[in-house]
Amino acid sequence: MNSLRTLMRSYPMVTSAIIFPFIFVLTYSMLSLFIDIFLPIIISVWVTGIVYNMLAQGPGSGVKNNVYWTNRHYE
Repeated sequence: MNSLRTLMRSYPMVTSAIIFPFIFVLTYSMLSLFIDIFLPIIISVWVTGIVYNMLAQGPGSGVKNNVYWTNRHYE
């Protein structure tokens, strides 16, 4: 293990070039997972709240920003 550390300290650019592809694939897969799965879910929940407010409250309602998963303005 000490010989590996010595090699890494002696050639930092080569070691970084060897480590980079693995870290890149890991980062790309995590970002891809976020963009493909979690971001559409977050946007869908947000838009659902907006559409719900538009349909449930109507144009003359005095209550603003009542999202259906909160209980602040329920009667």
